[in-house]
Amino acid sequence: MFSKGVSDVYIHRGKQAILQTTYLKECINKGLLLFIEKYHHNGNYLFWPDLASAHYSNLVKERLHEKNVPLVARQDNPPNVPQARSIETVWALLERKVYENNWEA
Repeated sequence: MFSKGVSDVYIHRGKQAILQTTYLKECINKGLLLFIEKYHHNGNYLFWPDLASAHYSNLVKERLHEKNVPLVARQDNPPNVPQARSIETVWALLERKVYENNWEA
C-alpha cells in the first residue's frame, strides 16, 4: 500500500512462511520494483516491510541495494507498530475473514 495507490497483494498458497526466493521473485521483482518505477521514479520513497524473515534475507537486501531502494533497517523497524506498516491492516482483515469462515491459514 502506497501513497500513490495500492499494489496488488501476492497470495501465497501453502502452509509455510514464504521463502526468500519466492518473496524476491513475486513481491520484489514483479511487484515492488515495477510499482516504484511507475509511481516513484523520482526516488522519493522508503520501503518499510514488516518483520518477516524473507523481507530481510541477504538475497532480498542485495536486490534492493542493487536497485537503490531505501530500506528501513531491521534494527530500526519496531514490532507491533501497525500505524507505520499499512500491510498490518491487510493482515488483520485477512485474519478476521479466515476465522469468520472457519478457513485455515
